[in-house]
This record gives sequence, C-alpha cells and structure tokens, in this order.
Amino acid sequence: MILRFALAVLCCGALLAVAPAEAGLKLPYKKEGLSKEQAAAYLLERFAFGARPGEVEKVAKMGPEKWLAQQLKGNLPDAELEKRLEAFPALKMTQEEMAAVYVNNGRIRRMVAKAGLIDPAKTPRKEMNQKISAYRKEHGLRPYGALSNQELKGQKVMRAVYSENQLAEVMTDFWFNHFNVTTRDGGARSRTLSYERDAIRPNVLGEFRVILGATAKHPAMLYYLDNAQSRMAPPSEQEQAKPQPKQEMASGEMGMDGGMDGGMGGEMMGGEMAKATPKPVAKPKTPPRRKYGLNENYARELMELHTLGVDGGYTQKDVTEVARVLTGWAAAPYGNGRKNIKKQMANGNNNNILQGDFVFRKSWHDDKAKVVLGEKFPAGGGLEEGERVLDMLSKHPSTARFISTKLARRFVNDAPSDDLIDAMAETFIKTDGDIAAVMATLAQSRMFWAEAKKRSKMKSPFELAVSSLRALEADVKNPQPMMRWFDRMGEPLYGYLPPTGFPDYAESWANSGTLIARMNFGIHLAAGRINGVTLKQLPENSGLTTEEALAMYSKLLLPAQDTSAIASEVKETVPADAERKEVQVISMLLGSPEFQYR
Repeated sequence: MILRFALAVLCCGALLAVAPAEAGLKLPYKKEGLSKEQAAAYLLERFAFGARPGEVEKVAKMGPEKWLAQQLKGNLPDAELEKRLEAFPALKMTQEEMAAVYVNNGRIRRMVAKAGLIDPAKTPRKEMNQKISAYRKEHGLRPYGALSNQELKGQKVMRAVYSENQLAEVMTDFWFNHFNVTTRDGGARSRTLSYERDAIRPNVLGEFRVILGATAKHPAMLYYLDNAQSRMAPPSEQEQAKPQPKQEMASGEMGMDGGMDGGMGGEMMGGEMAKATPKPVAKPKTPPRRKYGLNENYARELMELHTLGVDGGYTQKDVTEVARVLTGWAAAPYGNGRKNIKKQMANGNNNNILQGDFVFRKSWHDDKAKVVLGEKFPAGGGLEEGERVLDMLSKHPSTARFISTKLARRFVNDAPSDDLIDAMAETFIKTDGDIAAVMATLAQSRMFWAEAKKRSKMKSPFELAVSSLRALEADVKNPQPMMRWFDRMGEPLYGYLPPTGFPDYAESWANSGTLIARMNFGIHLAAGRINGVTLKQLPENSGLTTEEALAMYSKLLLPAQDTSAIASEVKETVPADAERKEVQVISMLLGSPEFQYR
C-alpha cells in the first residue's frame, strides 16, 4: 500500500478551462457529472477539514450553494467549540496580560529573589524550585512554554476539529502560512498566539488590505522580520548599512521579557538566510546595539512573499525605499513604557503614536524624500507613508495575481490554469481585494469541480490528522499527544522557520519517512493508542465482519466516493478470522490514497 500511495503522489489530472465568475453562487458541479452528494463531499474536503458523520447528507439536503454561502460569511454559532476553548485562558488575555502571566524561568527567579524568598547564589536547587513553584501558584503565573506549546497549538487543533465555520478555519491556516511567523524565533514566540487571534483570524474572509495591515503592525511580524529594530540611518550610512546575521537565542531568553521598557527588547539582528537553516547553535555573545541601522528584511518579504511576488515588478531599490518608509514601525513596550507613551499622546506629543500593540516612533523614521514603485514620497512624511505603501501594494495587479495563484494552488491543484487565476485576479481587483468574493469566483469555476474525481491535492499532515478526527467523531480531551505526530509527519505546528511558510505542493509532503509516519498515525489512531483522543465511531468488540466494517467505515472516511479499489485491497489483506477487524479496516482506509488526498 505504501508503494501504491507513493506512486499516486506523482499523478496529476489534466487541467480544464473555467467559466467566468457570475453574480450569486452557481456551482457547476452537475456539468462535471457530480451528484449533489458528491458535490457536498467535495466541498467538505476542500472548503473544510473533512466531513463529520452524516454531514455530507446534511449539506446535500441543505444545498451546496447554501452551505458555501454560510461558510463565506463565517459567522455560524459555535457553542461546542467555545466550551472547549475555555481550556485555553490565554485566548481571553491581551498581549500585555500574557506577558505578565506566562513567565520564563530566568525572569521568575529574579522575581522570587527580589521578593526576598531565595538567594540565587546560596539557596539549594531543590528548595529554590519549591519556592518558585509556590510563588507561581500564589501569583497565578504559568510556565512560559505553556503559551506556545499548549495553548497556541492546542486551540488550533480544537478549532479545526470542532468549529462550524470550517472555511474560516481553513483560511486561517492558509493566511497564517502566507504571513508566516514562527515560535522558533525568540521575538515572535510569545506573540504568535495574539498574532493569529488578532491579526489573522478576524480578517481571513475580509479585504486583503485589512489583513495585510494587521500583520504589518503586529509585534510578532515586527520582531520576526526585524522591522522592530529598523531605524533611520544618517545619509552617509544609508546606502552602506547592511543587515547583520540573525542570532539564534537560547530557549526562553527573549520572549515575554522582550520590549518591556524601551520597545527594543526581543529584537534579533537581520539576515533572512538564517531562517532557511534551522540548526541549533550555541548562545552567542550579545552584540553591541547600533544606534542606527536600516533593516530590509520585512520590506523585502512584504513585496516578495506577502503581495507582489518575486516577479511582481519591483527592484532592489524599491526594497530599500520601502524599508526607509517603514522605519519607526515598531512594537509597543509593556508596562511603564506604554503608560508613558499614552501620557505623552494625551498631552499632545505625537513623537510616538500608539495603536494597540503597535507604535510608530517618529524619531526613528527616515523622513527624507523617497520613491517607491515610481511614486514620489515628499520629505517630511511619517506614519502615513507606510499606510500609503500598503495601499499601493494591495491594489497592485501583481498582488491580485500572486494571491489568486496561491489560493488556486491551495484549493484546486498544484498547477492551476491561467484562466482560473485571471478570473480570480479580476475579482480581486474589482472588489478591492474582497477575499470572500475571490473564493466565490474559484468555487464557481469549472476547473474547481473538474478536480473532484482526480483527488489531486495531497493533504498536509495537519489536514490528514484533523480530517481523521472529524470523520471518526473524535472526542479530543487533550490535544498535546497529537503534536508529536505533526512533528513526525513533517509539519510542526507554528514551527516553520523560513518566512515562505510551508510549501503547498504534493512532493513537499511525500518522502519515505513522512509516508511511513502517516501510515503509523492511522494505525495508532485506529487502535486507540493516541492519548487524550477517544473515537466515538470505534465500538469495542463490535463483531463486525470485514465486509460490514468496510461498508461502515468507507461511508465515514470516504463518503460519496468510489471505494472499489481500496475495498478489494482491504478484503485481500484483512483475514476473515482476524480480531477487531474494524481497527485494521480503519487503518487501511486512513492510509489509502483515497483518504490521503483531497
């Protein structure tokens, strides 16, 4: 089966032309020979994380158009999900509150020592740990690592499995990957939860300009791509200033302690090449801070990865000019630093402009004249220059095409046609980047529905795991054991170091190691050997025959599909006298190309 699955990775169906997008939702699935049930199953694979038991029938009865219209709004009630999210208290905290509650070991030792409870030089380690533990409990403090390792990752799994607004969850996954930051970066780590919650999630089906601006101003992005440290350089240094190599930080060194007072804490010197080589290194000596320094990392990725694309028509000179425009765009400090800025602004001093967790520092801004993509920016500008650049980029035809290409690759196939991309880009331009409208254009294309019987998109490890949990009606009490499986299958959540995000091609998930890990995941899940996860669709000692188990679980895992090929293989493999045949049947179905692809 592994060989059959590996060979299927190389298969790719022929591409078809598309019809233009029309007013209202008109899904041409009948023209591609699909029944209403097949159309419902396909929508649940592409616009959701897979179907739950009975959901294909529900969507077919409602009508695929009505279901998709609801999903494009993304506002269905989510009572069960909200109940499960109560296990993640950080979701209700501001970024500054998280900084106060999730405290790393070095900082809490200083706090306990300042309280006079320990002497770090004399207190025995065992006694020190006991006092630190008691101090945490007394003051409601939580371990620093719990913020990203438990809360951030755990809520993502819960949302994907249980949310009724499935398209919003799929789009959150897409846009986070597009505007990627990583918890492996010391400055971004403690800010990634609020980044997804505040900058990404509310804007996934809205206007592109809004999500672009929200990510540009969020401290996680400002630290990750080094704009938090980018400052005006004197004219003599302007052209010569170059980013310094990025420094890896020891675990827990930065994070919540960064930016407490001056707004510069947690910064890491630039250098995008380091992001492509995620190798652990020894803690370096802290380099001396430069008073001045232009950093081009964010400006480059803003154009290359977030908007125009690598062939979008910009030059290196434009990168430098955009970096100059964005000098002074920084992360707001916590504590007294933030209070002081608010006080200054109340008194009419706008040297620092505070907007939530973002601050514009006028003294850091290069206010000399600039030219970006042929447009002149007169001297004396400030914060509005950056907003103007974001407006320009979001309205640029190259952005419309680049974003449309990525969406088509995610939802249709690895090589979408120019016709489809052109139609989506036209909608993008006409609607000022209305993402829901662009997605409606995609869903109404003949090309989208032509892929329904080809199963041309390989599921990422996250998609594979979540679709398995949904199909088997899992009760996820503790999502943490799942994290090891994401790592083994090649998709550590929030752990991709390069700013490109995880690649969205079949071959990126298909190698011998990850294929075996996928198979093993299916076996462990079917056997009930993943702690914290119980499958409601796995009865004990059911006594089913192989044929009965195959009929039952094919309907759950492969609804409205032709299962004849996998059925023959299952019947040949599972002995008639085998114990708990349903476990073997489920594991084979989960490992089949029919399930591994969507």
